[in-house]
Amino acid sequence: MEENDAISLLLKAACLDESQEDLQADASKIVNELFCIPLAIDQAGAFIAFGDTDLRDYLDEYSQYRERLLSYPAFKGASRYNRTAYGTWELSFKEIQQRAKSDDSQRAEAAKSAMFLLTVFAFFHFDGITEEIFSYAATQEHKQDRDNEQRSALPLARSIKDHTLLQLHNTGKWDNFIFKEGVQALLSFSLIKLVSSKGIYTMHPLVHAWGRDRMSSEDRQKYCLMAYGLLASSLPEDFDEQPYQFRRIFVTHLRANIQHSVMAKKEMVDNYLDDAHEKFGRMLSEQGYAGEAEKFQILVLDVRSRTLGASHKDTIRAMGNLSGTYWSLGKYGDAEKLGIKVLDMRNRLVGEDHPHTILAMGNLASTYMSLGKYADAEELEIKVLDMRNRFLALQSPKGNRLLVM
Repeated sequence: MEENDAISLLLKAACLDESQEDLQADASKIVNELFCIPLAIDQAGAFIAFGDTDLRDYLDEYSQYRERLLSYPAFKGASRYNRTAYGTWELSFKEIQQRAKSDDSQRAEAAKSAMFLLTVFAFFHFDGITEEIFSYAATQEHKQDRDNEQRSALPLARSIKDHTLLQLHNTGKWDNFIFKEGVQALLSFSLIKLVSSKGIYTMHPLVHAWGRDRMSSEDRQKYCLMAYGLLASSLPEDFDEQPYQFRRIFVTHLRANIQHSVMAKKEMVDNYLDDAHEKFGRMLSEQGYAGEAEKFQILVLDVRSRTLGASHKDTIRAMGNLSGTYWSLGKYGDAEKLGIKVLDMRNRLVGEDHPHTILAMGNLASTYMSLGKYADAEELEIKVLDMRNRFLALQSPKGNRLLVM
């Protein structure tokens, strides 16, 4: 409903005088926090009218006791609907639960899919939930992480991935039939909304919050981690295999999931997944969240150093990733220290002419530039240019002239 109408409803339900202008500002904050949902606003007014709090202090109460305030039967509001906001959505969920017990196997399977999606969606961002996350997670399944045997000592995302909706056709493409059936069930109860024919959905923020609030603490931890593993599985080792626009959408879900993990008191170190933590660190850094990326990358480097050893190529890669993030954060001294180590190890392990070594040299040159060490930067950049010329010349077809830009 419109904000002015929502304010009027709130003040009426709270038994307050709508003509008092000094009430408008506090009422406006409340209705916007409740996203102008009539039932939730009606309920808020009933709680205020009950006398335990006033209009000005309601949001403080709401921030601490949202679940109780939106589900407590004594505060059903001034309307004749006689339902709480959370109680209304709970009725829909119970109907889906009943369908899951149906003798009709197709109806039951669709309901089970809907229940699963609702729990996982609760730990994404409420907006821009895209089918591509599931599609990519399914098609990545048959691809093995590089050097998997050498990383077997480290836990990987596939160990917690739920395969319920990630089956493939014989062609190798994602079989989305059961996913679509579950989505249709959620749409029919208005628990989600279709915003694009390309398979993008949204949830109302309060419905999204209800999806988590209705869970036990153990289930919140379980499904938050499950969503985390699903997100990790949807990313390839090489990000360029996926459109940049997908990564822009993806990072909002990743950050929301991390926030829910913290709220569920599950720090990322509690459930370390090596491939997930590396991918997420790189993703956050790429998308401009270097401060958040740093936490992941420090942990990855620490775990790999202790488990795989300092000279393992995955450890060196982690060191290079963290060095790049330090540079993005303006921590040029820290970036320099790691950059020097990476270049030294690359030189010793794969040689000066290897592409990884040349890349490390270029990165260190950029750090020197940021530190004002222009002579050092120039020396490295000359080497990088010379090596790239030679490397690309070797890659060019015989007899063709190669132009290096």
